[in-house]
Amino acid sequence: KNSSIKVHIPAGIDTGQSVRLKGRGTPGTGGGKNGDLLLKVRVAGRPDMKRKGMDVYSTIRVPFSTAVLGGKAPVDTLHGRVMCRIAPGTQSGTKLRIKDKGIVSMKDPSKRGSHYATVEIEVPKNISEEAKEKLKEFEDLCGNGGQNGRMSAA
Repeated sequence: KNSSIKVHIPAGIDTGQSVRLKGRGTPGTGGGKNGDLLLKVRVAGRPDMKRKGMDVYSTIRVPFSTAVLGGKAPVDTLHGRVMCRIAPGTQSGTKLRIKDKGIVSMKDPSKRGSHYATVEIEVPKNISEEAKEKLKEFEDLCGNGGQNGRMSAA
């Protein structure tokens, strides 16, 4: 017999875990009471986030200028958007930890994991001639003239 039932899925449950519904299984032999129904859970993922235990991982794209000068960048978490501080000189691959914005603990709902956002620096593809000149000036001011892949003007 098919029937529909409402099931409470606890916050923080992970793929592969089960929810037990007491007395909702098949009838016992010889007229015994119904057994338990076990539901195996599969959590739908998000393409922009990965889960590891109670922690969540994502990547954020930060403009080149923000990485150099510092500023703020938005991070979308499971609990809403958070503005994170980007320190001056931030490099690609830097991991930012946002405490208590991860998965809720099934055992203690007052505890949450963290959200880790890995910085990926956006390098502009098409820039004006004026912007190129300013970048060359910037590079010279930083003492990188001729290094990091740029040829010295001969």
